[in-house]
Amino acid sequence: MKKRTIILLIFSSLLSSISFAQEPITLQQCLDLASNNALQFAQQDAGIKNAELNQKYHPFSLLPNLSASTGVNTSFGRRVDPFTNTFATSAVNSQSFGLNSGMTLFNGFRYFSNRKTFDFQLLQQELSLQTKQNELHIRVIETYIDLCKQTVQLELAKVRIEKYKQIQAIQLLLIRGGKIASVDTLKSRNSLLNEEVLLSKLGSEKRLKNLQLNFLIGVPLATDHSFVLLSISEITSLPKFVESFELEKLAIEVELNQTQLNADRSTILPTLSLNGNLGTGFSTNNKDYSQLGNPTKPYNTQINQNLYEGIGFYLSVPLFSRGAWFKTKELNRVKESELTQFKQLAELTLDMKKMEREQQLVTKKGELLQVEQIGLNLQLIYDKMVLLYKEGRTTYTEVETTFLEWQMKLVESEGMKLDLEMLKIYK
Repeated sequence: MKKRTIILLIFSSLLSSISFAQEPITLQQCLDLASNNALQFAQQDAGIKNAELNQKYHPFSLLPNLSASTGVNTSFGRRVDPFTNTFATSAVNSQSFGLNSGMTLFNGFRYFSNRKTFDFQLLQQELSLQTKQNELHIRVIETYIDLCKQTVQLELAKVRIEKYKQIQAIQLLLIRGGKIASVDTLKSRNSLLNEEVLLSKLGSEKRLKNLQLNFLIGVPLATDHSFVLLSISEITSLPKFVESFELEKLAIEVELNQTQLNADRSTILPTLSLNGNLGTGFSTNNKDYSQLGNPTKPYNTQINQNLYEGIGFYLSVPLFSRGAWFKTKELNRVKESELTQFKQLAELTLDMKKMEREQQLVTKKGELLQVEQIGLNLQLIYDKMVLLYKEGRTTYTEVETTFLEWQMKLVESEGMKLDLEMLKIYK
């Protein structure tokens, strides 16, 4: 039993080392992987393919349509036979065969309006894909920066643990010299344990955030990475403000609205079409009166004799639909006004976002300089407090308070540096 347990432990350890082997990865590599993660863009890709198919097969609407018809009929009672144009009073069996073809020659340029509509719909789908990619890139960047922050916090936590160990070494010397009470060692030990708990918590949070990143970029979820802080400022796939895509979307909708107006206008214009038909038939009522007993004419003879062809032009002119057209035109004008206002609002919002981002950059830079200066001052104070502590001229509580203040400023300043990088990446 013990042997089996040892084997399982060894296997689990090996599997863990394989599954969570750290691989350095840059932010640009993450963005490239996210762009190629097809699962994230399944809906947008399907929309583009549908729009491309509509665009591809639209020219087929210019071709003539062709349909075939056939029928078998049995009639009872008095009726006019369509093949003989005579009355039949007994049961009549008949068959018919035909081909019909039609082609629209003019329909108010509706074909060209529809073609433009399909073109703009394809642009909409492509813009939808770009918007989704941009949103995914922003999520990847935010997640990567959070992981960088957690990496820095982990390193700082390790530094604090080493500092506490150094303080404990100093305390041993002071205790031997009778300069401090042993209670100080208990305080420093508790502080050390708290840092180790925090280190474990930070490691767990980082693993969860790493899992989210793997999901976004489409790599095995168990993959563990190390992160390159300098790569944040070196990315080439810069994300855009969401409002930029909204402006492009509104521009396409304006064009679509005008195209729809042109298509609706075609409904009040005449339509000219060319139609042709070809057919024949057989009827038991089609008699041969030149022969005794008036037998039914042979099948093949009737098929040849009943052959008919037809071709004609048909002009359809709308007479009582102009009221609907006036309504459509007014609704289109209202829609155009609405889109114009939305576009102006999106432009103002985009300008506001850019100005806000610039102001945040200026403010954040000023705050960072102050925090870094405070951190340097606290480091000097801490170094002096340690010297005073060695001489027994200050308490451990004062030393630890100064140390924690210094470390908090370090964490804050490192986080602000990464926030600044986040503010700089938008186009």
